[in-house]
Amino acid sequence: MKFVSMLISQTKNRKLTKMNPKITTKQTTTIALAIAATVLALLLITSNSQLLKEIRKESLAAYGIEPENTVHAALPINKFGANNTSTNKIFWINTVHLDGLANIHGDPVAMHPPEKYPNSTLPVGGGFVLTPPDKTGAWKFRSFTFDPSMIVVHQGDRVTLHFVGVQGARHIISVEGIGTFALARGQIHTVTFMANHPGTINYYCHIHMPNMDGQILVLPATT
Repeated sequence: MKFVSMLISQTKNRKLTKMNPKITTKQTTTIALAIAATVLALLLITSNSQLLKEIRKESLAAYGIEPENTVHAALPINKFGANNTSTNKIFWINTVHLDGLANIHGDPVAMHPPEKYPNSTLPVGGGFVLTPPDKTGAWKFRSFTFDPSMIVVHQGDRVTLHFVGVQGARHIISVEGIGTFALARGQIHTVTFMANHPGTINYYCHIHMPNMDGQILVLPATT
């Protein structure tokens, strides 16, 4: 109320009556009240917005999650001199395979028409497997891959990759410049590194080439 009274007093003493002598004191007071109400509304909105931010911050903290706008102190600046600080980037990469199921006689239940077994020459490396028809005429084509197979980060980011063995009994995986490790179904192997240089970093399975591979695209740091 003290703020409103001060605003009314200042409005009366300024240029409203000078600009238009016909404006009465009552009209001046009404205008001042409208201005004060607008300012108070804006203050209330700002206060509520800040309150919501604090509530959200406390809720995330309860689950051990940092809000997106958290300022990370003491994170290293990349050696190329860019102004941006490093950011933690975490990815989960699944080993998966795709199966194309077919039958030389067709499958009336799945409503698949008869499909002739192909006489295909597959690339060497184990990434593709073509299984000939069994006694029922069913045959299969399998392709191994990573999900995701493309990751984008920025120079200076701290990158964490969690490789998850979902499909495929065994994999031997390399991350270029980082290392090589074995991964079995149900296992998780984690690698962490700093993306210091722009360019691409390849990751691939030695057992399931040429298609079970992926790339990490490191974009130049923003200034």
